[in-house]
Amino acid sequence: ERERMNSPAKRLTRRTFVALCSAPALVAAVPGRGAAANAFADLCGRLTGFPPADLASGFAAALHDALLEAGWGDAVAALLSGGSEAALECEIIAACYSGVLPRAPQPSVATLYGALIWQAADFAAPPGACAGAGSWSEPPSAAADAV
Repeated sequence: ERERMNSPAKRLTRRTFVALCSAPALVAAVPGRGAAANAFADLCGRLTGFPPADLASGFAAALHDALLEAGWGDAVAALLSGGSEAALECEIIAACYSGVLPRAPQPSVATLYGALIWQAADFAAPPGACAGAGSWSEPPSAAADAV
């Protein structure tokens, strides 16, 4: 019995363990899904004027999924192909700047601190977030005066 338990078919090696642990990551890294997510993040960047890396981690993918769930699938595909859809473009821009996903029956907040509004309005900080040590004692910036 003991010899049978130690046979190569029954042992779990480190290499097998690592392979099993990385299996979900391999499934998530399906080439078509990654390319679509990257293309959508690039689209968000073009529409907002911010590089895709400035979006909160995973926000572009969550927004993409929310738009598909909301029935924008054909319009998203058209935008990714170089087309134009003003209403969808406005949805994407509003979501990226606010951090709110257009979900039914009501929108949901996906990110507060990662919303692009805080980068665009660099004189402000999200509620509850400190803009930096002593920032409260500094006079408003010229950008704040222009608003």
